[in-house]
Amino acid sequence: MNISQKIKRIAAGVSAGALVLALATGCASTTAQTADDSAAAQNRQYMATLNQQVSDINTATDSFQKAVADSDVVTMQAQVTAIDKTIDDIKNTDATDRLQAVKDDYVDALCTLDDAMKAYVQLYTDVQNGQVSDADYQQRLSDVQSAYNSGVEKMKAADDAVVKISNE
Repeated sequence: MNISQKIKRIAAGVSAGALVLALATGCASTTAQTADDSAAAQNRQYMATLNQQVSDINTATDSFQKAVADSDVVTMQAQVTAIDKTIDDIKNTDATDRLQAVKDDYVDALCTLDDAMKAYVQLYTDVQNGQVSDADYQQRLSDVQSAYNSGVEKMKAADDAVVKISNE
């Protein structure tokens, strides 16, 4: 799994989406300028916060990758726990009405990726304990990869939703 590279691309997508959204919401009519400025500021603030949270997940993912390379299951688990906390922070961050669906999409995607990482840690632990046959290993590894790929696709869809909103 090359999780960190894909998460970095996702983080770049979130950043780009935030920029596009900020630019698009900045083009409002003067009649409703105050309300639009406030909504635009809230949207920008939410996207900046989300961008930082995804960056934190990226950092934890990099550490997870290093732990995998070092066969360090304790650090793998610690990084999954850090990711869980950040996902909880994202869930607890208020999104504007306009961005609520985007938030929900990102949470779903991140939870899917998190579940894949947890399944990998469990598989790794089971292999270390001699509890996995070759056939079971291949199936479980395939399931982990499928879950991970699903999470990546969901992240791309969430990024696309941000771009779509910014173009409205």
